[in-house]
Amino acid sequence: MPSRRRFLMTGLGLAAAASVTCVTFRLGTHATKTPPDPAEPSLTPYAPGPEQEPLRETTPASLPARVTSSLVLIPRDQWGAAAPAVTPDGREEHGPYDALTNPNGWQIYDRPLVEVLDKLILHHSALPLTDGPLEIQHLHMEEKGFADIGYHVLIDGTGRLFEGRSLSVRGAHTYGANYGSVGICVLGNFEEIQPAPAQIAIVKLLLKSLPALYPGINRMAGHKDFNPDVTLCPGENFYSLLSGLAQEVSLHYGV
Repeated sequence: MPSRRRFLMTGLGLAAAASVTCVTFRLGTHATKTPPDPAEPSLTPYAPGPEQEPLRETTPASLPARVTSSLVLIPRDQWGAAAPAVTPDGREEHGPYDALTNPNGWQIYDRPLVEVLDKLILHHSALPLTDGPLEIQHLHMEEKGFADIGYHVLIDGTGRLFEGRSLSVRGAHTYGANYGSVGICVLGNFEEIQPAPAQIAIVKLLLKSLPALYPGINRMAGHKDFNPDVTLCPGENFYSLLSGLAQEVSLHYGV
């Protein structure tokens, strides 16, 4: 296993129009010795052209019955992400997964994502809105000992979407429930503030689009649904909305 792996990461396109009507994920796979499944969607990373604005805030409209458009994901290199710190002889997340010798290791799924992903787990960052993905990655890698940022996707206070770790890699966001889950982190401390309408709009789009692409995803929950004794995440002001969001997008709610 090379010490620095290349990622064909999650892609989302954000329509460069006044409103976004729906969302489609285009998800790649982590580079492995096994060729990617030809059925896996491919990634076309966001790259503004010479006459395009890099990004601007949009106001998503209501979702139609079918998912046809796309959202833009701000890729790791644009927010300054460090490469995952994984080495062949590392331990825990810093080394490759082995069911017997390193069960908490960096686990790259060995099956197509359509067979692995089954749930969405919602989080808040529990940090000031000024702390973005770079600060969170530093916290996860330097203080928590993770090999990378633990979440798969993050949403800032204006509804911008940021690429986290590859969906093809097990997350590090919910004890006992990381395998097969997508970790979605909404920035802010929702014990103290309300999630912004732009954030909720993007959350709805994600909750609709991911199951459309990966039909095995049939449920969602908040972090504290899995770990009620150790966390308040995703904060009461966000958590109180989750069951209604699940009903709105036709997902089962709970663990």
